[in-house]
Amino acid sequence: MREAPLGLIFDRAVRYARSHLWTLALGAAIVLATGLRLHGLTRHPFWLDEAYSVTVARQPLWAIAPSLADESGPPLYYLLLHGWIKLLGEGQAAGRLLSVLCGVLLVPATARLARRVAGERGGLAAAFLMAATPMAVQFSQEARMYTLLPLLTVLAGERLLVWLQDGMRGALLAHALLLAAIFYTHNWGLLVLPAAGAVALLYPGERIRGWLIAASLALLLYAPWVPVLVTQVRDPSYQFIRMIQTIPWWQLPLRSLLIFAVGVGDIGGQATTLVPAPASYLFAGWFLWLLVAPILSGVGRRESLALLLYTAVPPVGAALFTALARPIYLLGRYEILILPVAIAAAGVAVAKMFRGRRLSLLVAIWVLALAGLSVRYTAGVHRRFPEPIMTGVLAPNLRPGDHIVFCGLYRAAMEYHLRQRGATFEPASFPAEAANHLGWYYESLYRPDAPALMTEASAQCPQPGSRTWVVATSGATCGVLIDTLRTCSSLSSPFLNLGVPANQVLLAEPRVN
Repeated sequence: MREAPLGLIFDRAVRYARSHLWTLALGAAIVLATGLRLHGLTRHPFWLDEAYSVTVARQPLWAIAPSLADESGPPLYYLLLHGWIKLLGEGQAAGRLLSVLCGVLLVPATARLARRVAGERGGLAAAFLMAATPMAVQFSQEARMYTLLPLLTVLAGERLLVWLQDGMRGALLAHALLLAAIFYTHNWGLLVLPAAGAVALLYPGERIRGWLIAASLALLLYAPWVPVLVTQVRDPSYQFIRMIQTIPWWQLPLRSLLIFAVGVGDIGGQATTLVPAPASYLFAGWFLWLLVAPILSGVGRRESLALLLYTAVPPVGAALFTALARPIYLLGRYEILILPVAIAAAGVAVAKMFRGRRLSLLVAIWVLALAGLSVRYTAGVHRRFPEPIMTGVLAPNLRPGDHIVFCGLYRAAMEYHLRQRGATFEPASFPAEAANHLGWYYESLYRPDAPALMTEASAQCPQPGSRTWVVATSGATCGVLIDTLRTCSSLSSPFLNLGVPANQVLLAEPRVN
């Protein structure tokens, strides 16, 4: 049998590539996304929020939802993480891989939405942009719900457009189920409902009525969680936003656009752009122009307006709620739910504005620039938290039966790191009430002169044959515990010479008569 000429093989390869362009190019975008998200995955140890995720998820399945009653979010992500860590363990890489998976799936999901509006060229442009965008890469490396949330949001948007354009009832049902899943993933997900409603209003009455039925089904599925939501709304946990963010409410959506374009979000550090201010404003202006430019043209105006509304309503609504009621807008975190929709809109715009090689060249340069920023970001260490350091000095000195009392917000992260080191100990929170919500703590909620607080402090005095370690803070509430232990025990600072933060670990032992 004669071998095929080299030219014939090449021609066949070219024909195959052309006939499978969508699949091959989308596969390349997925490979790029996977590589960027795995690069530097474990360079940072788990911080407070990630450790909290595992703390919630490692509980018995039935206990997860009730444990969130005093918190600020619903249970879907934690339920998924529960099964995930059962299979892969609680290590840092394993815990973050669920977010990596959702972050990679964002690529084809975003591409599908853009393809529905602007064809394959728009879909592929959006796919590569989604793969390389630094904020998407960043949150794919966090053991939190911030890639699951946008994944569900973009899928719900795509199914909504299928219903509105083609009237497919299966798509409408999927949209309803995805809406309910969004509501059960994060409280910001409720803002997707008015966004979807605004999109539905662009279409004929029959489509609007169908969407209202779907929205009602989603709300009906969410109804069992509403009493918990009401409890969470009354809880002061939102205060942390007020404590760490002073940006005027009207600036927040515009600042988010800067972060979407060339920045990274808030994961224990301030959201920031990765390029100097003048260039970042140019990128943000370009991004904003792409969101609105297709609406000014005559082709596909309604679909482009639908993408803009689906993108804009949640952050604008959150900013208004922050202004009129209470702070819920933490810049560079929660608004990630609409990031893939914004990127889909950008992909649609460039596909409509450019053709052929100009489109390919523009997208290639843009994606390479974003990928370079992402690689540079994931190659560096951008945050250092005290819990791993304190764990490193405490774990080797623990004895069986030792008690550890955690002040402030240290409990979730330190418990996680101590478990990873195989330490055995009996944990407690001070004030004890903080244990009811897995260690979350706000200094302003407690009065240092309250008799109940002093009684709780006395209960931590070490008994004969036992020792009590205190992970201390400088707050007045923890000061009550320290002052009490000074009167009932021998209190020392074994790691004083190591400086901050190791010197915050104190040891209380029974006094020797």
